[in-house]
Amino acid sequence: MPRDPRPDPRAAPAPRRPRWAAAVAGCVALAAALIFVAWAKMETVQLTYAIGAIETQERELDTVQRRLRAELGELRGPSSLEKLAPELGLIEPKAAQVVVITEDPEGLSAALGAEAEPDDAPEGDQR
Repeated sequence: MPRDPRPDPRAAPAPRRPRWAAAVAGCVALAAALIFVAWAKMETVQLTYAIGAIETQERELDTVQRRLRAELGELRGPSSLEKLAPELGLIEPKAAQVVVITEDPEGLSAALGAEAEPDDAPEGDQR
């Protein structure tokens, strides 16, 4: 026997929530989503400003570093050291006080043209 598609009038009707409760729940969910999106956008803007400030500071520090390296190069240069030497009590070394260290002593002697003769060296300084 085929079943009747009509509901049984004796059966208790299924409880239904009022439509306004679903509408309120939907509005609350939508409001929460909008608040989250606004908060995320504000955080993004704040982080973007912070990153921009750090990048600006990095560029300034790079400029300072380049200037200081150039100044250090000047201070380490021969002309600057020559100016500071008398203040520090330093004098020009004598030829016998200079020792040149090289991997190829014969090549150095040839390049210098054998300036220092072995007879010029002090007696106790023979090596």
